[in-house]
Amino acid sequence: MALAGDIITASMLTVFSAETEDTTVGRTTSSNAYADASGGALSASVVVPASGKVAVEIRATQRNSASSNTITSWQGSGSVSGVVYSPNDNAALITPGANNQPLDLRKHLSNLVPGETLTVTIKHRVNNTATSGIFDYRLILVEGLWG
Repeated sequence: MALAGDIITASMLTVFSAETEDTTVGRTTSSNAYADASGGALSASVVVPASGKVAVEIRATQRNSASSNTITSWQGSGSVSGVVYSPNDNAALITPGANNQPLDLRKHLSNLVPGETLTVTIKHRVNNTATSGIFDYRLILVEGLWG
């Protein structure tokens, strides 16, 4: 614990909030299964607070190269507990067709292991592999909750 007058260094801090943004226009996927978009994984990590609760928010501006669906969800993995949330269509951002749509999703997770590192990664898919999902903006916000 730091005392008055002590110098606080980065190694003394615990990260309970993280945000990662990708503003690269034209990231793509043609996968029918949830996967990373072109350019690799987009992730954010936090340390789970004593409450064992975390809020996850994902945002995407996305479209499809044709009239099929572009679908964005996320995966949460704990450094101790493994996968705690899997990408799924029931809790996903779904854009039908070729018009860009900005979408946002927020979910609370509870019963996580306090002190473990939770990594959240955005995952994407399309429902027709003859088309491409196109992403012009993506964001992940992960916040520890105290109540």
